[in-house]
Amino acid sequence: MAKFDYRDSEAGASPALQESRPALPYVMPLFAFLLVMLPASFGHIGGIDWDGIWKKFHPELYAVKTILAAILLWYFWPCYTRIRWSKLWAGAVVGIFGTVLWIGTELAARRIGLALPFNPSDIYNPDQQIGGGWRETAFLCIRVAGPTLVVPIMEELFFRDFLMRLLISWNRRVNFQDIPVGAFTWPSLLAMSVVFGLNHGIQHLFFPGFLYGLLMGLLLIRTKSLGACIVAHGVTNFTLYLYVIWTGDWQWM
Repeated sequence: MAKFDYRDSEAGASPALQESRPALPYVMPLFAFLLVMLPASFGHIGGIDWDGIWKKFHPELYAVKTILAAILLWYFWPCYTRIRWSKLWAGAVVGIFGTVLWIGTELAARRIGLALPFNPSDIYNPDQQIGGGWRETAFLCIRVAGPTLVVPIMEELFFRDFLMRLLISWNRRVNFQDIPVGAFTWPSLLAMSVVFGLNHGIQHLFFPGFLYGLLMGLLLIRTKSLGACIVAHGVTNFTLYLYVIWTGDWQWM
């Protein structure tokens, strides 16, 4: 089976990287995005209040990790399998449904004891932490722009484009690039959804994450369009965060 075509570009990563380390472009943006916020989980290691630092500098840290992920996506862009931008209307419809699914699943999981409610002290409330003004406005702008424009590309490339194909390729003993985007096996779909759920946390958001990963996987399998998944993901995040800003229910952000 022939490999899929890659973008031709004089900018960004060396074409040799496509052959020597094809997984690296998919992994690095997500890894960098998560790594910036990792110290927030350290508690008081070394006598340092890492959680306090996270809350104090959260706007700056979020801006840094968003910009860093965007730069890495741009740098590695020639290395990604060409994205198919079709069935975008389906992505928009699924994205709106995804917002309802996310909120409904989280509330249901809490109600039946499968997820813990958020501790109010763990929720970042910009009204309290920043206190209005231009800094809060700037933070909310990037807090919406990042999940709408950067995160969907980063996560869809990693979870739906890379991870689903990687899980299939292990069983078939071929390179993941030799697997068509949107190829289907139940183990790859379910395993990818589990990892996507774990990426959003075990105690609070695993079940919304799992079902949303399943929804995006099914959308990709049905349309063969990673572009539709990116649009769906962006619409979900955009509508969810507009709801958060409108209601002030910051637990959803």
